[in-house]
Amino acid sequence: MTLVHRAAHHRKRTRDGLAAVELAVVLPMLLIFIVGVWELGRMIEVQQLLCNAAREGARQASTGSKDVAGVKDVVVRYLQQNGISNVYSSDVLVLNLTDPGRSNPMTANQLDQWQVKVTLPFDRVRWIFLNQVTKKTSLIGSAHWLSTRDIPLVVNSDIPLQ
Repeated sequence: MTLVHRAAHHRKRTRDGLAAVELAVVLPMLLIFIVGVWELGRMIEVQQLLCNAAREGARQASTGSKDVAGVKDVVVRYLQQNGISNVYSSDVLVLNLTDPGRSNPMTANQLDQWQVKVTLPFDRVRWIFLNQVTKKTSLIGSAHWLSTRDIPLVVNSDIPLQ
């Protein structure tokens, strides 16, 4: 074996384990990055569902056809149908911002402003159990809607009919 062949052979043997060492260093960082992106995607998905559920609840409140319990039920059912099963009616807040004294959507005046707010701790919906990262995070979905409840038509009976 010549001197050139020996040097090339010696150089090749010293690099045999380098790929394994690089993989051992890079793989944990890559896995942490992938898990973080996955969890962030879940957070965005749940946030969007909360906003949609709040909007649907506010729309129902604006019609005046459901009371507060009915509006909360609409929100909870919407979330359950979309895969968030551990949400409760106590997580939903229905407010008449125009006149807090009329808290029942069925007794609201036309153009009263309604707010439906859904607050959900991220601990209930996360996929990965990283307590240190998402321990105190709450997701909030909120929607405002004006009441479209019909004004009752009052007919004056004093007007003579012809």
